[in-house]
Amino acid sequence: MQCDTYKPDTYVEGGSLLTNKIWTKLAWDKTKHSKVDIRMFYSQARTEDSNWTSCRWNPDSTDYPGFFKFSHVSDNFPICYSTEALKYAQSGYLVSIVCVQWADLMICKTRNLSISQQGMVNSFGNFGLFFETALVAILLYVPFLNIALGTRQIPFAHFAVPSFSFYVAIFFYDELRKIWLRNGMTREGGKLKLRGWIVQNTYY
Repeated sequence: MQCDTYKPDTYVEGGSLLTNKIWTKLAWDKTKHSKVDIRMFYSQARTEDSNWTSCRWNPDSTDYPGFFKFSHVSDNFPICYSTEALKYAQSGYLVSIVCVQWADLMICKTRNLSISQQGMVNSFGNFGLFFETALVAILLYVPFLNIALGTRQIPFAHFAVPSFSFYVAIFFYDELRKIWLRNGMTREGGKLKLRGWIVQNTYY
């Protein structure tokens, strides 16, 4: 993906005020502009220092670990306001997808029973949980894969914690759904009948 922008250069020629548009392209999906402060592309609209925001983690500060502030792909150039920030955000999103897949696998183990009743007894399912977590960790933290796939080594605090709330929401919603489902289960004539607002007139 590339972003087209221009920098107007206003000058006087023969008493007339003209604008010369200089078109440039910012490569978001590559590393060649990873050392460019992308705020320079919008500098025409900001004339005062107070209009420029500061980084969340000051690159000059020693209060935070270096991997919060610098990218090894860009030769330890600051991540803040660079195209590297997008790569880190995409890597965090990839981890969040894996995190919610944990909940998807666990809620799909049974239709009616709680996970506390069923237990984690499926060895293939357990292997799938560990394998997908290990796979995404390899994709993020093996250096040469960062170049090949565009992933980045996000801090461990960002690995699963931000997306864990989605895991909790999915998991506990389905647990509540199963409670309501079990409360509406009756057996009539040797057949299981589900009643209530979730399902009606369904036989098994």
